[in-house]
Amino acid sequence: MARKTLRQTLRDDAGAALLVVLLLVATLSVISVSILQTVTRSVQVSTVSSSRNQIGWFIRGAEALAAVKISQLIELTDGEITRFSPGLNQQVIFPVEGGTLLARVEDHSNCFNLNSLAVAEEEDTELLVSPQDFYTDLLEALGYPVNQANQLMSTAADWVDTDSTQRAYGAESGYYASLSRPRGAANGPMVTPEELLDVRGYTPEIYSVIAPYVCAFPNEEIGIFNVNTMDQNHAPLMYAVFSGQIASESMVGIMQAQGLTEHPDVASFLSNPNLAAIHEDFRHETLLSVASNHFRLVGEVVYQETVASYEAIFVTDTTGNVRFIRRRLGVDE
Repeated sequence: MARKTLRQTLRDDAGAALLVVLLLVATLSVISVSILQTVTRSVQVSTVSSSRNQIGWFIRGAEALAAVKISQLIELTDGEITRFSPGLNQQVIFPVEGGTLLARVEDHSNCFNLNSLAVAEEEDTELLVSPQDFYTDLLEALGYPVNQANQLMSTAADWVDTDSTQRAYGAESGYYASLSRPRGAANGPMVTPEELLDVRGYTPEIYSVIAPYVCAFPNEEIGIFNVNTMDQNHAPLMYAVFSGQIASESMVGIMQAQGLTEHPDVASFLSNPNLAAIHEDFRHETLLSVASNHFRLVGEVVYQETVASYEAIFVTDTTGNVRFIRRRLGVDE
C-alpha cells in the first residue's frame, strides 16, 4: 500500500479540521437561531403580559372613578335615579399614556336575578313574589311557549339550587354527566348570566334573546326595578311584574308612552288606567321603585395594539355606600 506523503496528510487533516469548524458553525447557528426565537417569544410574552397588567391598572382606575361618580349621583338625587340623571349613560373618553380609556356608567337594576331561582319552591309561599313564576312569565313575554318556558325555568333553577333533586322539567348532575363532554351542575349561585350557556336547553340563540333581561347578583332577591329608568325595551320585565295579566303589546305601549315622564313615586306609575285595572293580587308592586341599587360600568381600553372591553358591577346600600361586586373582561355591551 502506498504511504501518504506529509503534504497529503496535512491536506487531509486540514480538510477534517475545516469540516469540524463548519459543523461547529452550523451547530452554533442553529443554537443562535433557537436562542433568538426563544428570546423573541419571551419578549412578546413579556410585552403582552405587560400590556395586560397596564390595562388592568387602567380598568381599576376607571372602577375607582365610577364608584365616586355613583356615590355623588346617589347623594345628589337621594338615590332616586332617572334616565336623565347627570352623568348616567354618558360615555367618557380618557386619554391615557399609550392609548385611550372609554367608560360609561348605567343603571343595572332593571334585570331578573337568576340566583333568586335557588329559593326552594316550598318557601315561595312566604315570599310576596315567586321567582320561578316571575321567570316563567318573563320567558313567555319573550315569545317562548309555556312548556318551553317551564323547562328553561326548571333547568336554570336546578343549576343554581343547592340540592340534587331534579324538578319535573329540570336537569341535575346525572344529566350533565351523561353528555359527550361530562360536567356537573353548579348547585350554587351563578357568577355571570353567561353560565346559562352550560345549562340544559339554553342555546346561544336562546341566550342572546334572554341576556338583556337577566343578571346574576350574589343574593336570592328577584330585583328592584326603577320605573324611571325603564323604557319600552323593558316591557317583558313589566309583563312579568303584572303576572302576564296584560298583553305584551299593551305593555310596550305603556312603557313607550312614558316618554319624558319622571314619576315622583310608584303610585304615579301605577295610576295608568290599564295597570290600575289589574287586580292587586297580580301586581307585584314590591318589585317597583323610583330608586336604583345596582350600577354597571362598561367600556373598553385601547392600549398600544391591544383592545380590551370590560364591565364592573356595583351595588349601593340604604346609606348610599357603594360596593364593588365583580369585574369581567371581554364583554359585549
